[in-house]
Amino acid sequence: MATSLPDQNCKLVAESLTDALAHQWRNAKNPDNTAFASSSLTVYKGADFAKRDIARQRDALRQCPSESETSDKRQWDNVHEVKIPALKGFDDVVAEEGHLGTDEKGQKTDTYYVSLTGSRGQYVLNSAVSRGPDTQEQNRTDAVNALSLMLSRLAGR
Repeated sequence: MATSLPDQNCKLVAESLTDALAHQWRNAKNPDNTAFASSSLTVYKGADFAKRDIARQRDALRQCPSESETSDKRQWDNVHEVKIPALKGFDDVVAEEGHLGTDEKGQKTDTYYVSLTGSRGQYVLNSAVSRGPDTQEQNRTDAVNALSLMLSRLAGR
């Protein structure tokens, strides 16, 4: 089990999810390939490990306004933390936005994304949505709705 976080040079590298009991990831896209989404759930051995995960993500976000992929040519810019109105039921939430300017093949692109990560107890949930220009408000709305739905399903189990 692994996740990607930027290293000291702001290159995304896979990090092992130590202290995780389980991790599930799902990708989706709409039929016309104009919107992409992903979601994940990580279950840790305890709440302290989940808190540590959220803290690492927040720290990495604050140190790298630009990021690049080590395995291909993707490059992100204007990566920053944003304030999202409080999401009910979460212990902590990290909200990230940014712009993908170069795709995996090195071609110019103009894609904007929102990624929300929330913790509750030993669980860490993530929802990310990306689309073309002038879509951040819709991306935020969709990511919030997805993360809230995920938490409601977790709470209802």
